[in-house]
Formats: sequence, C-alpha cells, structure tokens
Amino acid sequence: TMNGPLPEKLTASVCCMVGLPGSGKSTVVKRIIDLHEQECCTRTWPSCADIKNDHHSNDAPVIKLFDKILVIDYDSITQQELASCNDKNGKDANLEPRNTLFDSNELDAWRKVRIIALNNLKDVLSAHFAGDGSASSLLILMDDNFHLRSMRRDIYRSCQDILATTLLLPANNYHSQPLIGFSTVYLSTPTEVCLQRNNSRNGKERIPPEVINRMASVIEPPDETKPYGSFECFHISIDNSKHNIITKESKILHEIDKCLQKSLLSPILPRDEICPEEIFQLEQQRIRQREETLKCQVQRIDQLLRKLVGAVGRVDKKKSKEANDTRKSMMEKIRKRDDSMINDTSDDSVSRHFVCLILGTETSSKWHQLDNPLVRSIKDVLREFQEDRGKV
Repeated sequence: TMNGPLPEKLTASVCCMVGLPGSGKSTVVKRIIDLHEQECCTRTWPSCADIKNDHHSNDAPVIKLFDKILVIDYDSITQQELASCNDKNGKDANLEPRNTLFDSNELDAWRKVRIIALNNLKDVLSAHFAGDGSASSLLILMDDNFHLRSMRRDIYRSCQDILATTLLLPANNYHSQPLIGFSTVYLSTPTEVCLQRNNSRNGKERIPPEVINRMASVIEPPDETKPYGSFECFHISIDNSKHNIITKESKILHEIDKCLQKSLLSPILPRDEICPEEIFQLEQQRIRQREETLKCQVQRIDQLLRKLVGAVGRVDKKKSKEANDTRKSMMEKIRKRDDSMINDTSDDSVSRHFVCLILGTETSSKWHQLDNPLVRSIKDVLREFQEDRGKV
C-alpha cells in the first residue's frame, strides 16, 4: 500500500466491465467518458488521506483527472475480425439478422479476439510507460462480458507482466515507478432484462438467447473471498435494470470513482514468483496434457493392434478370434493403466507383447528376428503402420 499523494506520472488504471450481453456495460463506459469530458477545475490528484476519508481536496472526481481514457471494445475487435474473415472467404460482409448459432467464422474470430485484446492492452501500457507523450495518467476500460474469473485474471496478469518489464527503480520505491490500479465493475442486471434488450438488437449484435442463458448459468461475479479471486479486491456491483439509472450525476458514478481511487492506493505489484494459484493451474495443465497424451497413445495402440489382428488372420484364420480377444485384453489393461502395459507403449513394445501372447511364450526384444510366418506378417504390418502414421 502506498503512502502520501498519488503520483502524477506513469499512472494507469485498468477497469474490466463484467456482465451479460445487454446488462449495460457499454452504457457505463459511455457515462464514464461523458464525466471525463466535463470541464474540470483543477487537475490535481487527491491524497491517500482524502481518498480514505471519502473526500477530495478539489471536489473533482478522479475519473476527470485522468489525462486520457481508452476503451478496448471486444465487440469492435470481433466485428473487425469477422469482416476480415468475410473478405478472405469472399462473403458479403453485411450483417444479416441472426437466427442460428454462431458460424465457424464467428467462432474463429472470437477465439482470436481475446488474444488481440490482450496484446492491445500490453501495447498501450508499454507505450504509456515508455513516455509516448500522449498522457501522464491513463484509464483503460475493458468492455467485454468477462463472465469467467479466469478471463479477468488474464488482464491482471498482463498488467503484472508489463510492470515487470518497465520498472525503472528498485522495487521498494513505488513513488516514481509505473503504477497500475485494477478494478472491476459488475453489471448484475437480471438475465430476463438482458434477454429483452438483446431481442431488440439488430443483425449480428443480437446474441442467440441460449448463449446468454448459458453464460448466465456460469458467470462468476468478482469476489476476492473466492478461491483464486484475491486479485479482485476492488469492485462494485450495479443492477442496471432501468436504462436511466446511470446519469452523469448519479451515485453509481461516484461509487465507480471511489473504486478507481482505492485501486490506485493498492496498485498491482509485478509478478516476481509463481503464486499458489498459478502453481495449481500449471499442475492442472500438466494433468490435462498427460491425459491428452495418454488418449492419443491409446488411440494409436488400438489402431496398431487392429492391424496386427488382421495380420494374424491373413496367416491363420483360426487364430483371428484369439488375436482379437488378445487385442481387447491388452486395451483393457492400457485403459486401466496397468503397469505391465503402460511402462513402454512404443509400437515395437506393443507388437512384441502381442506376439508373446499369441505365441504363448516369452519373447525377447529381438522378436522381429524370429523366422515365423505369423511374425513376418506382423513385421510387415508394423512397418506399413509406422510409414503411414509416422514412427513415434
């Protein structure tokens, strides 16, 4: 936590708008911009004591004191991506009313949008802290649904990464270092109101109702008490059921202003080590990767064994059923992660194990040197299998 007045330079605040489509996020953004554009008597940052006591020495909202406000609008980026996809595919870029779920172009665009938006945020912050001359204090409004906490955490971590690469002084001197505040504004407008507003929209702006309902069922409001939610210390909730609830003079804007102020009192710290949340996530990621790798291995082994069963049948049809039963037995052990099968899942090891069971004898690693019609057939199939799919 900082002491003394807030710095006048190298200051940024990042605020995420959270809520369902139609909840009023863009309306809040517009009101913040309107407030910022009102003439301000003095551009002086309030002291920490002023903020804690909930009054400003010059009665000017902090929103007005930012030199510049920038909106990163995910919908705009999405439309740009869609237009680009349409141009590449030779489709009409005109937006027609939507009667079905999203097409593949839209899904591809939305997958890219989050990456583009994060890169935009990093570029803006980097330029700001490099002293591009455009502003000494910057407010960045992230306008998206952000219905999952992990989406907001990505924004927070991006800010941490920027701080780590732009620190100018030792870590114990925060008065002159780059400073970023982080906050969230949650639009808790009821789902039925959001659906009504969405239904009145035209073209691709109208989201399929099932998507909004699905989003509503999993939305995670900001809550610093939740597991891995400690980064969301500064947030407010707004029920924007009525369109006129947010005016330039409303109490809601005052609450948003206070939230921004407090976030600047306890700015984001650069990430210098992996936190417990990230350790858990990395472990979960490794588990998913292992599961995916095992799944691919199981699929490949099953394909190989089916080929080997065919090789046995071509040499001795009477052994076809025995060979297929052997395949099933081996696959059952592999799926159950039997140690006798999963220690070595290479093509050669699987083939050797299969030959051993078919011949009813222990077979060494040099099984392919056996002069046996069945073994020769299996060797030929194994070689063809590896040539077709690539040896691993």
